[in-house]
Amino acid sequence: MSSVQDVIVVPVDSERDKADFLNLPWRIQRSDPCWVPPILSEQKKILDPQKGAFFEFGEAKYFLAFHQGQPAGRLSAHVSRRYEARHDSETGFFGFFESVDDRRVAAALFDAAAAWLREKGKKRIQGPLSFTIYDEVGLLVEGFDTLPAFLQSHNPPYYQDLITSWGFRKAIDWYALRITNRNADFSGMKRRLDEIMTGQGLVLTSPKPRELVGRAEEVLEIFNESWDDNWGHIPLTKRQFQDVFKELRPLLRPELIDLIKDGDRIAAFIITIPDLNPSIQKLNGHLPIWSKLRLFYEAKFKPARKVRTLLLGVSKSYQRRQLHHALILSSYIRIARLPAVELCDCSLIPEQLTFYLRTLQKYGAERYKTFRIFEREI
Repeated sequence: MSSVQDVIVVPVDSERDKADFLNLPWRIQRSDPCWVPPILSEQKKILDPQKGAFFEFGEAKYFLAFHQGQPAGRLSAHVSRRYEARHDSETGFFGFFESVDDRRVAAALFDAAAAWLREKGKKRIQGPLSFTIYDEVGLLVEGFDTLPAFLQSHNPPYYQDLITSWGFRKAIDWYALRITNRNADFSGMKRRLDEIMTGQGLVLTSPKPRELVGRAEEVLEIFNESWDDNWGHIPLTKRQFQDVFKELRPLLRPELIDLIKDGDRIAAFIITIPDLNPSIQKLNGHLPIWSKLRLFYEAKFKPARKVRTLLLGVSKSYQRRQLHHALILSSYIRIARLPAVELCDCSLIPEQLTFYLRTLQKYGAERYKTFRIFEREI
């Protein structure tokens, strides 16, 4: 147990503390019309060392802050053996950050996390990452006036002050872009798409979801190699990807998937999914069977108003052939023809991938959210 003046921080050990940890976001964010409450059953699984995919290669400690006897903040501190094997052994992480607007509460939490990480031999702390670079990543620092897309995070604007007041500095920004223009030059885009594909000996196709699911390991291999140079990249494990695909499988629609194939080999792919967050927001963290069935119907059959382009990958042997242009063009043309779609979110893209950002902006995307990762020596 540690304390800063009248703030007390305790490790999360008891069932009561676990419940307080899970429920704290409601105290902080429930009045924010853009906050989407997490599904509590999913959060419990992610945080459970016996069930969460992260714990195959990671270790975490959870902390609760109390002010005047009431839960006022929470934080995870965690370490990743896969990160250490690929990058360095001196960096630890924080995530799942929530706090009232009180620097003392945030400082007490960061002090506790830093002390635990130092015990693990760490000299630097980065975050928020909950838990890895391909989970909910970064602190929202721009774009507070819109609902987050499916699998994005959301937080109050004052969180940035709480973090920087403890001495954190920016490490990197990740961007969310959106496309809302339904009046683009689609005939010109189709000509450009045909120019790229002509003479390549490749076929652009929209597979049935079961084909994509059946080739998940091939998609995983392409994703890992195509993002190999990405900031903080750690290849997803089969278990992690299985968990992702389990969550995505009900959301897969043929009209939102593109594969570029060389014979039977996948050269590149793009996966867009319906954005269920407007409906998830109404569930207030609970998912009874009737709500699950309603979400399934919405995911598979109801005309989507919002979609999110979540995964894109080009196999290394096919890069520098403008296949990412072809995928973006094909998706844009097809999604724009869906009469109900009002917005396509493209995210998250790290700021150093300027060629992807330029490509999306060339075709009408605009940046509307920024998520920042911070770091500090400890």
